[in-house]
Amino acid sequence: MPEESTSYRLKLLDQYIHALIKRFYLKLPANREVVELSSSELFAVSLMGRKGAVSMTELADECALTLGGMTVAARRLEAKGYVKRARGEGDRRKVYVVLDKKGRRIYQHLLNGEMEVIITMMDSLEPAQQQSFLRALGKAIYSLEHNFFGQVIR
Repeated sequence: MPEESTSYRLKLLDQYIHALIKRFYLKLPANREVVELSSSELFAVSLMGRKGAVSMTELADECALTLGGMTVAARRLEAKGYVKRARGEGDRRKVYVVLDKKGRRIYQHLLNGEMEVIITMMDSLEPAQQQSFLRALGKAIYSLEHNFFGQVIR
């Protein structure tokens, strides 16, 4: 079998990444509350679910939004009852956002969907393939976080 070209491998990787994004974020398990949230809001809910209370600055950085854009998204989430915002104890200028009961419920729904996809993917691989997959994916993520346009991205 002839070696695949770099162009072919890049195209295939692009298709795989798109399929994963589609499955994780565009084809979420049916839930009325999920439908009313934008992709930025869903990403913010997912991040807060993983990290707990986060500052608006950290949330904006992680969601790749401006602080102003994140403030608008946080206000929408707060108005819909998904998050609570609070001023910092030591520094009153700092605003923190944390999931409310409704937000924790949505996060659990998102997490269940993600785990279903991950388990399905991993179950399709032999243990040695799982190890190779995780090693390769970890190396690729590290490369993106430390070398993408010469910036450290977290």
